[in-house]
Amino acid sequence: MTEYISPKEAARRLGVSIDSLRRWEAAGKIQAIRTPSGQRRFDINSYVPGAKPKRKTKASSKKQTADQEPSPEEAILRQIAKGIVQYAPQEKSRSDPYPSDLQLGVEKLQAFCVKQNKTQPQGVPDFVTNWAQLAIKDWTIKINCPEDWKQVRFIEDQQPSGFCIELDGSYINEADQIQNEVINEVRNKSALDPNLYVAFRRFLVTNPVITKGDLDVKRVLELKPLQQVLGNCYEEAPPSYKKEGKFYCCGHCRGLMHRTKDNQLKCENKHCAKQNKESIPFKFDSNDQVLWLKKGLRYFIHRPGCPEIRLEEEIKKLELEVKLYPERDKYDLHIVFPDQTVWAVDVKFWESAYNLAKNLKEPIPKLSEEPYNQAFFVFPDEIREYGDEYIQEFINHCPVKLNINKSQVMFEAEFMNAVEEKLKICQQ
Repeated sequence: MTEYISPKEAARRLGVSIDSLRRWEAAGKIQAIRTPSGQRRFDINSYVPGAKPKRKTKASSKKQTADQEPSPEEAILRQIAKGIVQYAPQEKSRSDPYPSDLQLGVEKLQAFCVKQNKTQPQGVPDFVTNWAQLAIKDWTIKINCPEDWKQVRFIEDQQPSGFCIELDGSYINEADQIQNEVINEVRNKSALDPNLYVAFRRFLVTNPVITKGDLDVKRVLELKPLQQVLGNCYEEAPPSYKKEGKFYCCGHCRGLMHRTKDNQLKCENKHCAKQNKESIPFKFDSNDQVLWLKKGLRYFIHRPGCPEIRLEEEIKKLELEVKLYPERDKYDLHIVFPDQTVWAVDVKFWESAYNLAKNLKEPIPKLSEEPYNQAFFVFPDEIREYGDEYIQEFINHCPVKLNINKSQVMFEAEFMNAVEEKLKICQQ
């Protein structure tokens, strides 16, 4: 007799995420039924053990989509994402007008609903309140978009989701602009302090929340040549984030936590909740001002910076030579083994493998003085639950040529295993 079990139990037995099960179901790789109440139940015996999607290089992938034009629906979703980020629902009042990108995007979505004779959002307020908080696969219409978009929401906890931020290019541009400003200043000061850029990046990662008093002191004592740029990286922390008069930081990433509708504390990075670490009260003088990193820097500097520094610390424990952000951030980690083999690592922390792949423009560059022998794209263990499908999606859509013998793609724990294995070979 066929046994149908809950998604949670099926995911546990197969060692994958629930989202992976849903993708497998959509692809016809596993059988599922619906209970009278609409809940999924999976037959894990219908999935052949060991039949997880094999990793392929881009050259052998059947989905050669890197050079194809995006679908009309994809363009609409990008426009909607940009409008939501501009609107920032948790920071606006009802009287504030909606951004034109959001209005136009929703109007185009309504037209698609009409063509498919399906229920449409009743204007922007209905979309923001209802549609944007549902996974795209649960909308009333069929959307032609990348597969890993269908599981995501545009708004989570009254804020633009991580996926929404990635889909909107303005955050990326903001981060790039500040990084370029930093790099230009570092170049001017490199003769005096070649490690200035590394110190700056490390400061942003380790101080996502800081008092104005501490910032004023540290930017003069530790990063005086870049004190103006450093000051522009922070803004006042939202008073609405306080709970009973106190700010709280995430026990995992140390970022500022916000309050949910039911007055619970939650980190902006949704993956931190899975680490089950207690929140930390942020201590500050009532006469001082609490600051936090600006939006783009929180997402594109602090968020990936946590696993970057974590990897650096783990590699140092193995007594290996490791450099962080070599040659002004050509990549993230430069590792030298006892046999003088050099590995380069670029850590990527994105919700959508498709969006990440489309954002890459060139291979990991080599250093002029000490070029690497092997290069790796490494994804943090916080998103390990996305599984092999995430890696396959990245490889399928990456416009950069990936030679599997020289460029590896893996999660953080797998990479550390590879480092340890390489070190053992060197010590034999």
